[in-house]
Amino acid sequence: MTSTAAPAPAVIEPWQPGQPHAELAADVRWWLGSPLSLGLFGRLALDQVAYRPVAAAVDRSGRFQENFTDRGIRSLTYGMLMLFGDEADRRFDTEELKRLHAAVKGTGNGEFADTRFSALDPDLWKWIAVSGLNVLYRGYLAVCGRDLDAEEQEVVYQTTRWMLSYLELPSARAKLPETLADMEVYYDRVAEECLADNAFLQYADDSFDSLPVPALLPRRLQGLVAPLWQLVTPLALRVPKVLGQRHAHPKMRELLDIRSTPVTRLEYALYLKASQLAWRYLPRAVVLDPLAYNRYRYERLRSTYHGVQLDSFAA
Repeated sequence: MTSTAAPAPAVIEPWQPGQPHAELAADVRWWLGSPLSLGLFGRLALDQVAYRPVAAAVDRSGRFQENFTDRGIRSLTYGMLMLFGDEADRRFDTEELKRLHAAVKGTGNGEFADTRFSALDPDLWKWIAVSGLNVLYRGYLAVCGRDLDAEEQEVVYQTTRWMLSYLELPSARAKLPETLADMEVYYDRVAEECLADNAFLQYADDSFDSLPVPALLPRRLQGLVAPLWQLVTPLALRVPKVLGQRHAHPKMRELLDIRSTPVTRLEYALYLKASQLAWRYLPRAVVLDPLAYNRYRYERLRSTYHGVQLDSFAA
């Protein structure tokens, strides 16, 4: 199958050094390369399966029920390949993502037997892309540690949009919203017109409270880590649950019956502060995905090497 997808953007900063907000844009870019971004705020992506055709498609695939931990690992690693791989790899993986999704079409099972879906439907594809963009955008606003003004919020959005532009299909209907205001209007419209409760949404929300041991691990290692995994993960998953619930869209708060209590407000304050400190002070080697850190080190070395070059070879 020959794809007509738009080419992936080059791996360069959208705001170059010396331009306004260049430091902020760079920080946003590395946030997209941190497992913290999805690890802490990934539950915001539950809005995807509140869109009925998406729920029908994910339910039909069976991979969520099979082992959602594996699915999350694959999504994270695929994202890093497309965000921080070299240009040739990024172009290949972008095309491959769309090629693989071409097979995701048909009619749902059970509750969704009346629902047809096609992953490459521009409207469906755009919603998934905007949902992912929203997760990263909202997460950064929370962990950056200060209140950003309107211009800075636009920089956060535009940097995230630029990094995710590989997700766009050729159709104008699948283009990412051009401005933050456009994105908010689009999200509110879809939330009002398309998002609704369904059995898979509730199942997915409950499933996030206790994830299975990754089947991607060697079988013998699975047995060794299982007792500790079962003990630690329900406690660790409380953090993204509280953070995600606080930043969920009002429509999602309604669908998931999210209620704020004094306990959850206290938890949120503690978890958020810990997340902010982790992002601001832990070494990049700790908070970045290995592939993103490899790009981070390369760009720092590149800058150092450029710094010792001459401005002119003239006599």
